[in-house]
Amino acid sequence: MPAILTHDLFGRDVFDDASDVLGLTTDDEKDAFLLGNQGPDPLFYLVIDPLMRKWSPLGNAMHDARPALLMLAMREAVAGLEGRERALARAYVAGFVCHWLLDSTMHPFVYAWQHGICSAGVPGLDERAGSRVHAEIERDLDEMVLFTITGQTVRSYRPHARTLSASREVLAAVDKVYFYISLWAYNRAIDPRTFSTAVREFRLVQHVFDSPSGRKRALLGTLERACGRTPFSLVCAMSHRDRAELTSDFDNRAHRAWEHPFTHERSEKGFWDLWGDARSRVPSALRAFFSMGLDLADAREFTGDVNFEGAVSAPDAPFTW
Repeated sequence: MPAILTHDLFGRDVFDDASDVLGLTTDDEKDAFLLGNQGPDPLFYLVIDPLMRKWSPLGNAMHDARPALLMLAMREAVAGLEGRERALARAYVAGFVCHWLLDSTMHPFVYAWQHGICSAGVPGLDERAGSRVHAEIERDLDEMVLFTITGQTVRSYRPHARTLSASREVLAAVDKVYFYISLWAYNRAIDPRTFSTAVREFRLVQHVFDSPSGRKRALLGTLERACGRTPFSLVCAMSHRDRAELTSDFDNRAHRAWEHPFTHERSEKGFWDLWGDARSRVPSALRAFFSMGLDLADAREFTGDVNFEGAVSAPDAPFTW
């Protein structure tokens, strides 16, 4: 990712810049833009829906493979719509670009932490627990971002109520975008309601995970460990705590050196340095994205073939479905 609150608050932070570039004026356009800042992450939550879970691999494909084709398909999908649908899709895609900027900037930092923890020699804690460790890191950063920016914790700022807002009209427009990009970039025809269903499932999961007191989180975590026969709980790693702190154990405020896991470059940047890097790129990135021609060469120049993980992925890269 990063997690849901970091993406939402990043979108709110850059909304005025996006509005200056694109002239976003309506409440629905703002909601579409903020929803776009969650990127393809809602698709991961289709796994809880027995009828729709077969489309959840699209989320991994979008994160990992063919970023240039994905962005080109996004541009073409917007261009293929008309009137209000186009305006809403345009706002969503602008937010999606911001998601890509923050993810591709921040993910190598998170992975550096994850790999370091999983290779520290703690018994039972290795890369098999990587997804839990990843979620724990991002949850901790999420809590820090929320309190730093709003002065609130999840006791008053509930993720399921304050994020993922979108009218049926917004979701219908974005559904069309996803149907097109899945077919064009990943050669898969998905259910036309895939994205809107994913958003509803994401809202539901956030509501279930909501546990400011920690009691429901502890109960769900105990059940998960018992049923899954695992010492680590994904629910506990993802459910936000009522934590009023301006720092995180993973913010690297001491600016210790870490290595980009894909390029092997060394960096001493902390979380807020990387946030600032991504934020500073938003206006120019949106101008470039919406002014680029509708061809693959332009899309490759725009993305540098860098995916949401921060790794290079060519237009013909294979993907898992």
